Amino acid sequence: MIPIVVLLLVSAIIAYLGDALGTWVGKRRLTLFNLRPRLTALLVAISTGMLITLLTLGVSAWLSEHVRIALFSVEQLARERRTLEQERDRLRADIDSLRDQVRVKQEELVVFRKDEPLAATVIPAGQPVEVTLLDLQRFIEGLAARARARGLVVKADAEFLRDNRPMLASMAAMIASSSEDMVVGAVAARNISIGEALGDVRFLVRPNDLIFKAGQEIASIEIDGALDRPQIARILRDFMEEINHEVVRLGMIGNPLTGRFGDLSSESMLSFYDMVNQIRSLGRKLVLIAIVKEDTYAVGPLNVSFRLEEESGS
Repeated sequence: MIPIVVLLLVSAIIAYLGDALGTWVGKRRLTLFNLRPRLTALLVAISTGMLITLLTLGVSAWLSEHVRIALFSVEQLARERRTLEQERDRLRADIDSLRDQVRVKQEELVVFRKDEPLAATVIPAGQPVEVTLLDLQRFIEGLAARARARGLVVKADAEFLRDNRPMLASMAAMIASSSEDMVVGAVAARNISIGEALGDVRFLVRPNDLIFKAGQEIASIEIDGALDRPQIARILRDFMEEINHEVVRLGMIGNPLTGRFGDLSSESMLSFYDMVNQIRSLGRKLVLIAIVKEDTYAVGPLNVSFRLEEESGS
């Protein structure tokens, strides 16, 4: 605050003296450099203004380091700013890259994803409750063994069965009293990573209903064979994904213990890649139809074949 007051006072004094000097020169019609008195007075006024500016800058630079930097280091500051901005952009890019790497590592550590079937089996109906309970225990033991093999922490089988005996007894009674075979499945309620405990698992019990009959057409899509193979493959993958969502909606449970690719058998996947090549080789617009090869029940897997037809109107 004090430097500002000093600057104001000094500027006011110089302005007053300059005005007085200009008036004095004008009244006495003095001249400088052979100029007319009027121009001499104007020159005095201009010089006074310049002196005020120079004095203000000088005093400010003397009193404040920031002013000295602003007056004499502007170019250097601009260069440093550009350098810092480039460094900032580089660091942001590094942060984004590290975040991507962390996300990839986290995904690599995920053993089971949310809503992914962990295991599924069919238990016959009409058995005594004790026999059904033994089937459920074997199912739990198989699930635990699979989870341990994937790096999860699992309670001892005896401890798990003891802690969940009421639930298992209720499931066994329901299955034993059913008139049709039942699918028992375990589904992850959240993402489960390596080293975590096998928890948050939902158990499903539903009839092993017939979902599709052999030879049934379940979906179709129009596709252009003039596209390149990656585009055709991407369209077909989306098509298969839609089929998967639909069969799950209809009550089918994927069984990872069969060694199949999700809800689709390995034979279906081979047919899928053969179809990509066939569509590309034909090179025109076609209709692709997915057909169930065999009776398919809720426990799965879904085994499909594909048939190509000419697009209607072509």
